[in-house]
Amino acid sequence: MSGNQFQFIDSQYSTPQGSYYDNTGRMGVGGPSQDSFENELPLLEELGINFDHIRAKTLSVLNPLKKIDSHIMDDTDLGGPMFFGLLLGFSLLMSGKVQFGYIYGLGLIGCVSMYFVLNLMSEKGIDIYRVISVLGYCLLPMIFLSFTSLAININGLVGYILIGVSIIWSTYSASKMFVKVLSMIDQRILVAYPVALLYTGFALITAF
Repeated sequence: MSGNQFQFIDSQYSTPQGSYYDNTGRMGVGGPSQDSFENELPLLEELGINFDHIRAKTLSVLNPLKKIDSHIMDDTDLGGPMFFGLLLGFSLLMSGKVQFGYIYGLGLIGCVSMYFVLNLMSEKGIDIYRVISVLGYCLLPMIFLSFTSLAININGLVGYILIGVSIIWSTYSASKMFVKVLSMIDQRILVAYPVALLYTGFALITAF
C-alpha cells in the first residue's frame, strides 16, 4: 500500500480539527461546553438535602403561630427528620438512656399509621415521605424537652408542665402543616388526635 493510500485512510477516519466527541458518542465542534458543569445542581441538592428548605421548615415549627405556605411540603426532604431523630437520641444518650431503637421504631409505626389515616381522610392524598418529613421536623420541641431534662428534673410538676407544652407544641405544628397541605381545615381536630398520641409516646420516652 502506497504512502498516498495511508494518508487517505488517516484523513478519512480521523476527527476533524477543533471537534470532539461528547458522552453520547456524537461529534461536536469546538471545545467541551462549560455550561453542562455550571448548570449542574450541588451534590447535596441532588441527594435531596436543601439547607434553605430545612431552615424554612425548622422556622415554621419554632414559630407555630406564623402563617405557613401551602407549598412548604412540596419537596420530600428527609435530611432534617433524620438529623432531628439522631439529635433526640443523642440528647437521651447524654442522660444515660440508649433509646435509638425506640425512637425510630415508634417513629416508623407512627408515620405508617398517619399515612393511612391521612389518605383515608383526605381527597388529595399524601405520600409517606411527606408524612415522615412533617412528623420528623415537629420533633423539635421534644429535642428541647430532652436537653432541658439534662439541666432539671422533669419528673415533677414543672417537668409535667414542660412535657404537656412540648406535646401541644409538636401536635399543633404537625397538624397545622397537614391540614394546610391537604386542605383539611375543618378536620384539624381529627388530624391532631393521632398526632398527639404519637408525640405523647416520644414524650414518655424522653421523660422515663
